[in-house]
Amino acid sequence: MDENPRPLKRQRIQPEPSLSAATDDAGWSSDLTSLPSSSNPALQARASSFSSSPLKPGPQPHSQSEPEPQPELRPLPPSVLLVNLPALLAHPPNHKYYVHSLVLSLTALRKCLALPALSPDIECRAWTGLAELGMRVIAGGFSQSEEHAWAKGIENEVEKALSRGSIIAQKHPSLRAYKHQLALLQAQLSQWQHKTKFARNQIRNLISSLMPTDPPHVLYSAQLALISLLTAPVTTPKATADVVTPTDKPQNHSPLTTPQPTRQDVHAALAVVQELEDRAVAQKHNQVALLARVLRTRILVAAGMWSEVRDALQRAEAALGLSYEAASTPKPRKPPASQGKGNTQTQQQPIPEQTFIMFEDAFEASMAVHLLILSVVYYTHGGEAAEVSPRLSHLHALLDSEVLDKFPNGHVEIVLPTGPSLVVQVTHPRILFLLAFLVSSASKRDAVGRRPKRKVFASEGLTVWNTEAVREISFCTWASAGDVHEVEERLARIKADLLSELTAVSIMRSEFDIAEQACPSNICHTKDAADKVLAQNLNDLIAHTRTYDIFPLFAARIALHHGHLAHALMKPARALRCYRAAAYHAERGSFVHVAASAGEVALCVGVQRRKASMGDAWMQGLSESDDPWPEDEDMEVHMERGLEVVKMCRGVGGSLEAVAQVLEACFTDEILKAKQHLKHALELATKAQDNHLRALVLALIAAHYLHTAGEHARTMLLTCEQLAAGLGAPPSKGTTSSGPPGTQSTNVMVGNAPLGLWVGERFMELFKRAGKEARVQKQTIVNAQLSKAVSDLARRGLPTDLQGSTS
Repeated sequence: MDENPRPLKRQRIQPEPSLSAATDDAGWSSDLTSLPSSSNPALQARASSFSSSPLKPGPQPHSQSEPEPQPELRPLPPSVLLVNLPALLAHPPNHKYYVHSLVLSLTALRKCLALPALSPDIECRAWTGLAELGMRVIAGGFSQSEEHAWAKGIENEVEKALSRGSIIAQKHPSLRAYKHQLALLQAQLSQWQHKTKFARNQIRNLISSLMPTDPPHVLYSAQLALISLLTAPVTTPKATADVVTPTDKPQNHSPLTTPQPTRQDVHAALAVVQELEDRAVAQKHNQVALLARVLRTRILVAAGMWSEVRDALQRAEAALGLSYEAASTPKPRKPPASQGKGNTQTQQQPIPEQTFIMFEDAFEASMAVHLLILSVVYYTHGGEAAEVSPRLSHLHALLDSEVLDKFPNGHVEIVLPTGPSLVVQVTHPRILFLLAFLVSSASKRDAVGRRPKRKVFASEGLTVWNTEAVREISFCTWASAGDVHEVEERLARIKADLLSELTAVSIMRSEFDIAEQACPSNICHTKDAADKVLAQNLNDLIAHTRTYDIFPLFAARIALHHGHLAHALMKPARALRCYRAAAYHAERGSFVHVAASAGEVALCVGVQRRKASMGDAWMQGLSESDDPWPEDEDMEVHMERGLEVVKMCRGVGGSLEAVAQVLEACFTDEILKAKQHLKHALELATKAQDNHLRALVLALIAAHYLHTAGEHARTMLLTCEQLAAGLGAPPSKGTTSSGPPGTQSTNVMVGNAPLGLWVGERFMELFKRAGKEARVQKQTIVNAQLSKAVSDLARRGLPTDLQGSTS
C-alpha cells in the first residue's frame, strides 16, 4: 500500500474537438494541464513541454470512469524546432541571461544548418537568423572582447550567412522578403567594417532593385537605413589614428570633439528624405510623410544649417496640426481715473488656461515630443524667447500626460494600408524625459531672481537623473548591447550638460560662497595654491565626465567655465589662460570656440583700458591671488583678433551676436556707431531675455549718456542696478537685510558686486552734480557695502583663506 497516495488529476467530460482550437496564433499549445502517458517517447517529450486543452477549464467531472480521449500529436521536426528556438530564447540586452540566450540561439541555428536535406525556406530562415544574431553580437562588442571567447570569428560566420542566404533567396521568388533583410544586414556589416561607400551603394542598389509589387514598408526601411548611413559620421581606422596625433595648428586642434558628417553627406541625406516624403504623399501615407518632415528638421538642426530650420519646423508643425502665438510679457494696467482704489482688483483679468493638442497615437505622440524639443533648441539658439515659451509649455504638458509611456521601448509602429507595418526606432523615452529638463534649463536665459528657472530646471533634472539611474531601462528583444551602451552614454552626457548649466548659472549669479570648495585644477595647470579654488559644480562635472570616460568631449567647455569663473573672481591672468585652453581644445567654429575667443578678446580690451586709465596701478582692486599678467600682449594684435572674432560671432547664435555688437562698439572710434551697436545688442539681449548680458549693455549705454543726458543715463542705471542685485538674490525674502548706519545688520546680497559698485559710483556722480546731498549720503553707505564686497572678492583664494576654510 502506498503510504503517500497522489491526488488524481482533473479530467474533462467532453473531448476537445480539434487541436487548432487549443493553440494560439503561433501554433503552440497553450493549456497548462498535462497529458496522459504514451508509448511514443517523442510524444511524451511533446506532452511534457506543451499542453492541448483550452485555456478555460471545463466543468468538474463527477466520476473518474473513463479517461478523456486526446488528439493525436506529432513531434516537431528538428529543423523546425531549432529554427524557432531563438525566438523562444530571446531576451532584452540588459537581461541577466542575454548572453546565454545569444550562445544558445547561435548553437541552435548552427545545428539546424548542419542537418541534411533542409527545405529552402528553413535554410534561408536559418541563415538570416544567424546573420541577425551575429550582427547583434558584433554591435554589442562581444567579438572584440577577450572575455567572450564564444564570439571570436563571428564576423566571418556572418559574411558566410549573408552570402548563402542571399543565394537561396535569389533562387526562390517566394523568399524575396529575406533578400531585402539580408541586404540591410550586409550594409550594416559593411558600415561596421568602415566600408562606408560600399554600404551606401548596397542600400542604393537595394532601393533600385525593388519592384512595385513589393510591400511599401520594404522601400521605406531601405530609405531610412540610407538616411542613417548618410548622417552617421565617417570613422575609419586611419582617421582614428590621425586623431591621436597632435595637429600642427593650435587653432584647429579638435581631436576631442564628436565627429560630424560632411556637408555633402548632409545634402545627400536631405535628398533621400525628400524622396521619402514625395512617395509617402503620393501613396497617401500621412504618417510616413510626417516622419520625413521631422527627420528633415532633425538633420538641419544637427548640421547647424539654421537658415533652413524655420521653414522645416513650420511644415512639420503644420503636419501635426500645431500652431503657436508668440508669448508676450504682460504689463499691469492702471485702472481708469473714474474708479477708486477699491475697484482695482476688478480690473485684473484672469489668465486664460492654456490648452494644447494631445495625441493618442503613439507615433504622432513621439513625433510631437521630438519636434517640440527641436523647436525649443532652434528658437533658443536664435534668441527668440517669445517663440520658445508656448512650445516649451506644450512639451511640459505632453510629458505631464505620461505620453512617453506610449512607446516605452523606443519603437513606434506606422500602420500601412497594405503590407506589414513599418517599425521605426526613435529616441529612447528615458533620454527624452531627461532631455526635456536640459532644454528647459538652456532655454531659460534669465538668471535674475530668487529662483531662476534656469537653475531650477537644472537642479531638478539632476535630481531626476539620480532617481532614474537606478531604474531598469526597457528595451526590445531585438535590441543589442550596443543600444544599451548608446543610451547609457547619452544619459551620461545629459547629466554632464545639466551640471554645465548649473555651473554657468552659479557663476552668473556670483554664488561663490555656496559653490566653492578647495581642490586642484587640471585644466590650466596653475602653480600657486591660491589658484586651486574652484566651484563644487565644476568638481562634480569633472568627476562625472571622468567616471563615464567622456571627459575629452567636455574638456573645452570645462576650460571655458574655469575662464568665466576666474573672470568673475577678478583673476585676469588665469582667465586668459583658461580662455586660450578652451579655444585650443574646442572645434574651430563651434560655439565653445567662439565664446572662448570672445571672452579672451573682451578680457584683453578691459585690461588695456584699465592700464590706460590707471597706469602701473591697474592691478589694484583685482584679485590678490592671481598670477602676473603677461607683458608681451600687444594691443594691435588684440584689435585684429577682435575684428576676426566679431566676424566669427555672426550667425552662431543670438547671444554671441549680441556679444559681437558689444565688441564692435568697443573697437569703434565713433560715438554714434558705438551707440548703434549697443542699441542693437540691447535689443538682442532683451529679445532673448538674457538679463545677465542686458545688465552689461545697459551699463555701457549709460556710460555714453552720463555727461550728455543725465536723466536718461539715470533711468538705465536704475535698471542696471536692479539686474545686478538680482544676480544673486536669496531664495526667499528676509534672508538678508540691511539696517541703518550705526546699527548691526546682516550681510546684504549684492549680486554682481563689481557691476553694482560701478553703478553706485555713477549714481554718486549724478547726485553730486544735481546737488542732492541726502541721496549722496545714502549712496555713500551703499557704495561702502559694495566696496567691501569687492574687496572680499579680491582677497578670496588667499592661502590664509584656504586654511581657514579647510580647518
